[in-house]
Amino acid sequence: MATVSTCATPIKGTHMRIIELDACGVPITGTSGIVVVTKGFVQVNMEPQYEDGTEFFERTADGSACVNQKDDPTLKRMNLTSQFCEINTSAVAVMISARELTAGTPTTGTGFAVAEGNPTRRYSLEVWQEVAGAGACDASGQQRYIYNAWPNVGATQLGSYMVENGRSTLETTSETRGPSTQWVTLVGSDYLPAGETVETDEHWVWNVTTVAPPTIACDPTTLAA
Repeated sequence: MATVSTCATPIKGTHMRIIELDACGVPITGTSGIVVVTKGFVQVNMEPQYEDGTEFFERTADGSACVNQKDDPTLKRMNLTSQFCEINTSAVAVMISARELTAGTPTTGTGFAVAEGNPTRRYSLEVWQEVAGAGACDASGQQRYIYNAWPNVGATQLGSYMVENGRSTLETTSETRGPSTQWVTLVGSDYLPAGETVETDEHWVWNVTTVAPPTIACDPTTLAA
C-alpha cells in the first residue's frame, strides 16, 4: 500500500543524548544510570559494515561461464566515529567504560581515569538535526527536526586526543547492536510516530518529527521508569 511520503533536508547537528544501558541493551532507569544531553560534539560519522555475499562462478570445459551468481551482501552493524570539542565527564565515562572521578562533597564528576581491559558499558546515542530550507516547518507552522537514533551502542574505543597550541578534540569509535524491545518504550517513543516500534535487528532509526529535542545541560539526569 502506498503511503504519503515525507521529504526533508537535514543540516547541522544540534543536540546529542547519551543514555546508559545494561548489558542486554535495556535503558537503566533511576539513579543507577545516567542521561546526558550535550551540544559539545563536532561530528558523528556512521559507516555501515557489510559482509560481502558469497560468489559462485564456474566455467565449463570450453571456458564459457556455467554458473555466475553472487549472493546479496549482509549488513552486520554500524561503526560510529564521534568527535567532541566539549568533554562531559559523566558521558565520556559511560561511553569509554572509564571510571569517573567523583570524590569530594558534594559529589562532583571532575574527570575520568581509563584502565586497561575490555570496554563493557553500553549506551544509546541520539542526535537531532535541523531541517533546511522551506521544509523547516510543517504546514501548521511547527518546527521540524531530524531525529537519529542508534539504540544500542558499545565496544567503544578511544581515538586520538592531541594536546597542542590549539583546541583538543576527543574522538571515540563504537559499534552498534540490535536494540532491546524496551528501548522504544523508555526512550524513543516521544520522537517516533505513535505506535511505532524498533525491531531487534534494526540498528539505526531516522525520523522527521516536530517534537523538540531535550534540554541541554552539563549535569547528568536520570531516566524515569
